[in-house]
Amino acid sequence: MPILGIIASSITGGLSTTAYDSIATTTLSSSASSVTFSSIPATYTHLQIRYIAKTSRAAVNDYAKLEINADTTTSNYRSHTLNGDGGSVYAGTTANAIEIGGFPGNTNASMFGVGVLDFLDYTNTNKYKTIRILSGFSQNSASAGTSWVGLDSGLWMSSSAITSIKITPGTGPNFVQYSSFALYGIKGA
Repeated sequence: MPILGIIASSITGGLSTTAYDSIATTTLSSSASSVTFSSIPATYTHLQIRYIAKTSRAAVNDYAKLEINADTTTSNYRSHTLNGDGGSVYAGTTANAIEIGGFPGNTNASMFGVGVLDFLDYTNTNKYKTIRILSGFSQNSASAGTSWVGLDSGLWMSSSAITSIKITPGTGPNFVQYSSFALYGIKGA
């Protein structure tokens, strides 16, 4: 049985290399207001998105939002967060959106954030879809608020199979050049 998420991506030796298939990768050659993966095949058990990105927001940090299958009905989305910024801890919920923390703003041109999103049982039409998110960044400063680590979860309240995923900056307005997003299909249980 393959191991999901960031742990599997860091294991060397003994891990089946056929558990993850690259479906699509987008690396921005200029700024963009969103990134969309569409026509996602239904041939996997789970999906994973890995990113290294930042937004054009003129502040230390930002976030992003998910939109699944072009569903703009905000009441279909929820997220839960447990985040720290080097000085304080935040836990909470967000109604009407799935939010992804861990995107730095454009105050330091060289610093990008990273994250891994797992979309579990994305084709199962008998239940709502759950997303597990691990993200973070560091602005290379000892000052509180200049780094971020987040453990988030999202819920899309639809039993439809996921066929497209759109990611937009929370405040943005854009993802900056060289931001990269990669979609993988995960086989197995």
